[in-house]
Amino acid sequence: MQRKCFGDMPCLVARSLEMVGEAWSILILRDAYLGKTRFDAFEKSLGIGTNTLTRRLNRLVQHGLLERRQYSDRPVRHEYLLTAAGRDFEPILQAFLAWGGKHAAPSN
Repeated sequence: MQRKCFGDMPCLVARSLEMVGEAWSILILRDAYLGKTRFDAFEKSLGIGTNTLTRRLNRLVQHGLLERRQYSDRPVRHEYLLTAAGRDFEPILQAFLAWGGKHAAPSN
């Protein structure tokens, strides 16, 4: 079953979810803020499958949150850098962190 596309809705929350609403996408942006730029670094940090990671990175590039830049010719390798739009996502990550600290922290 294909999920509903939110990109054409007039609601800005829905349109934003179309860009970053998948959990992996938010975690990739978190890792990019922490300084990760390379595919293998994201893969190792997240424990995500290569196909899923490739799709999520491509979507974040497509939506203008990351920029894909080649850093090696042999073999061809790319890094993923935050764009201005990606850097503007930082307050949302901070809000997730604050909310999670209050409502999702593990109870010991």
